[in-house]
Amino acid sequence: MRGRNVEGVRAEQPIAAQSRPLRGQPEPYGQECGGGGGVPYRVFAVPPVRIRKVTIWHRQFVDGIQIATDDGVLPQIGGTGRHHDVQTATFELGPDEFLTGISVEYWTYLDRITFHTNQTSHGPFGGTGGRVQKKLLAPAGRAVAGFAGHHWDFIDSIQLMIV
Repeated sequence: MRGRNVEGVRAEQPIAAQSRPLRGQPEPYGQECGGGGGVPYRVFAVPPVRIRKVTIWHRQFVDGIQIATDDGVLPQIGGTGRHHDVQTATFELGPDEFLTGISVEYWTYLDRITFHTNQTSHGPFGGTGGRVQKKLLAPAGRAVAGFAGHHWDFIDSIQLMIV
């Protein structure tokens, strides 16, 4: 997808600005898990750029996620919390490490998330109020390049974007 998301924040580089050849455009994969509110987002890295670091704002819900890549920081998904005691967690991926999926607990919002890589898991982050639990994994030989779904002050829903 080229262009802008509903909030007017550019989430992808225009084709003319990409400095390296593409190995494939990220595509949505699997179920979108969460509530039905918020506005749509699609935030992902276009190969050969890769995800290097993930920051999560969380408390009772997963308030927000921000992905840092080889080329910089992508637009934030969700918010940074409504309360003074929101926790911030960050993890970095090693040189040969990549995201393979997530485990989520949700209902109206994304309550809890765990990130899975080809080497380990990071989390869980968030609260314990989710009524539905799902594990979303990229197919063998594929990697998570980012996420799509709906958000506002919190992350309402999330889906994998894979390459």
